[in-house]
Amino acid sequence: MEHGPRVRGARDGETSGGINWFELFAALILGASGISTALVSFEAELWTGKMSQLYTQANQLSTEAAAEKSRAVVQIARDAAIDVQAKQHILEGIEDEDDKKHANAIATYLYLHQMSEPGYHAMGFTSEDREQLLADATSKIHIREDSTLIDPILAKALDNDLSSNEAYRTAIMGKSVQESADADKMLHDGVEAKENADKFKMGDVIFAVSLFFTGISLVFFSRIRWLILIGGGCFLIGGVIYMATIHWIFP
Repeated sequence: MEHGPRVRGARDGETSGGINWFELFAALILGASGISTALVSFEAELWTGKMSQLYTQANQLSTEAAAEKSRAVVQIARDAAIDVQAKQHILEGIEDEDDKKHANAIATYLYLHQMSEPGYHAMGFTSEDREQLLADATSKIHIREDSTLIDPILAKALDNDLSSNEAYRTAIMGKSVQESADADKMLHDGVEAKENADKFKMGDVIFAVSLFFTGISLVFFSRIRWLILIGGGCFLIGGVIYMATIHWIFP
């Protein structure tokens, strides 16, 4: 006995008013998962780009900080050598009254023209002292007539030590320390950017699983397809919730 071809009326009667709800839900999940996949992939690339930029800037700042620190260390050593030499001349002036003016002139020149600005102030000299020492436009020194042993201004240097002056070291090393701190912060931000990029890549995987389950649900005709479709929908919802907990950036 021959039978005519059996027609599945909208997949075993799962219709209502001409609408196939299964295919409608599958299309919605596929569309939402596809759009979400594109969004999280784009966001992951943004974070990856930001990470690369921060790492590059951190590397540049670290290099600059290292160079600045080397320069500061050299400057500290130079100032210390100048201080020792100047104090030697001051003390020579104390021992020899006839050589006092010449010794003080050399010490004045070393402190005013060879030592760094932070070093000059670290020795106890003020801006007013500088003006007074520079009062003689020819010799660039000033020796008080009533001084029997040493110029009172230069005497301040004998009471100060560069090696124990924290303010001086801070002034010399300050730029290097700040650049190192900025580099560390950028490196930390770069690590956070990498972590966010990895999180968005994980979101990409979640939505890809949603696409997979939703896509293969269309292959089946039994009721198991609903279970597979629900699984795809759960991954979609879970991915959306997961993405809501991550920090987004926009171009």
